[in-house]
Amino acid sequence: MNHNVRFPIEHVIVLMLENRSYDHMLGYLPNGHGLTGNEFNPVDPSDPNSERVPVSNKAGYISVDPAHDFESVETQLYGEPGRIANPAPMNGFVAAHIVQEKGDVELGKKIMDCFDPAKLPALTTLANEFCLCDHWFSAVPGPTWLNRFFAHSATCDGMIVDTPRHNYRMKTIFDALGKNGYSWNIYYGDVPQSIVLQHHWRTLDRFKRFENYFADLEKGELAAYSFIEPRYIDFHEWKATDQHPPHDVRLGEYLIAEVYDSLRNSQYWEKSLLVVTYDEHGGFFDRVSPPDSVPSPDGKKSRHPVFDFTRLGIRVPTILVSPFVEKGKVDSTIYEHSSLPATIKTLFDLPEGLTARDKTANTFEKNLSLTQPRSDTPLTLPVPGDPAEAQHHRELLRINSLEKWRKGEVDQAQISQLPLSSFQESLVGIAQRLNQQAHGKAPSAPIQTEHEAAVHIHESLAHFLER
Repeated sequence: MNHNVRFPIEHVIVLMLENRSYDHMLGYLPNGHGLTGNEFNPVDPSDPNSERVPVSNKAGYISVDPAHDFESVETQLYGEPGRIANPAPMNGFVAAHIVQEKGDVELGKKIMDCFDPAKLPALTTLANEFCLCDHWFSAVPGPTWLNRFFAHSATCDGMIVDTPRHNYRMKTIFDALGKNGYSWNIYYGDVPQSIVLQHHWRTLDRFKRFENYFADLEKGELAAYSFIEPRYIDFHEWKATDQHPPHDVRLGEYLIAEVYDSLRNSQYWEKSLLVVTYDEHGGFFDRVSPPDSVPSPDGKKSRHPVFDFTRLGIRVPTILVSPFVEKGKVDSTIYEHSSLPATIKTLFDLPEGLTARDKTANTFEKNLSLTQPRSDTPLTLPVPGDPAEAQHHRELLRINSLEKWRKGEVDQAQISQLPLSSFQESLVGIAQRLNQQAHGKAPSAPIQTEHEAAVHIHESLAHFLER
């Protein structure tokens, strides 16, 4: 292992959350070229006299999962699918959400609600204390899986929908690190979406339940690269921490705080870079048009709908956290998820990139600009909500829910009957594929609720990992 001596960083940790746009989460910060309050979307983008719906700082709980499939994102960007314009007018968020809300205009307008910074104290504190990237875009104008694949592989292998039926065998940054003598781990809350990368079934010991993140910090066994996936599905007391609607954003705030606080107070702090980011915008309003074009990663095209992967998706929040980053820095360089493997290549002096996308993506190591680590970084992050409730949920992050469930030590009263989102349905598909791989069979009954999905995922993943 031959570390790049130009940088003090020996460990990179990436926490990727779910489905929130930059403006939705951080638009009202005064830094990062904040919202003025005059930004708007028309109810009908085709009508120049249509009612204008302004942004607000009144975001809170949202009970639906806003549409963010490829066609819906095209509507959000351009006012209607297929009407490509550069720059994108970013005027179809309300129109798309009215469709999502079955024609209810008043509910459709809610997509313009953004968070007051005070409601997201952990994320806001990181943005104020470290480096805020205010031009970081999702890699594809589409849903979760595609964008997570770009973080790992700088391609999604020509897929434009989330499906477990495809064989994903793309080269990953994990491959590149391992080949060059660097360690890596993927920590997950309930199921790692990344386990669908089939060739990594040879390295299943690298997939660890999230509580092992804390143990590895304490034991001095943190890998060179750690990728953290949140909990995606409610399971008894263990609530989803991914911030994917309709999940409570406060649970994600607790996760952010636990990841940061543990790293900040560990032996690794002065050798680490933490990246907090989101996979894609989740249908929420953002005002900044993506760049005109980017290279196709590998020349592959999707068929239904037709797409050549030369356009980025919508802007997402991203913060670079390290004692070597200037306090209150705002970086307006254009980044996308392929910037993650591109920067890791630079930091660890890897010999080659993955695809044409990461080979041309901007890298962000320039923000590690200080020659000495700062001594003024916060020891802990503030979190929202009732302190006792917050502490309870933060403690649950360190407890193995699978082990407690197997022992019957769970609160049966806390069972989520919420219907599954399309993303959660795709995770059930992963579990079914793993179950078939381990036992050659699929579940006998349909899975309709979060609790049913969580139980099936726990069982399938456990059997697959233990086979």
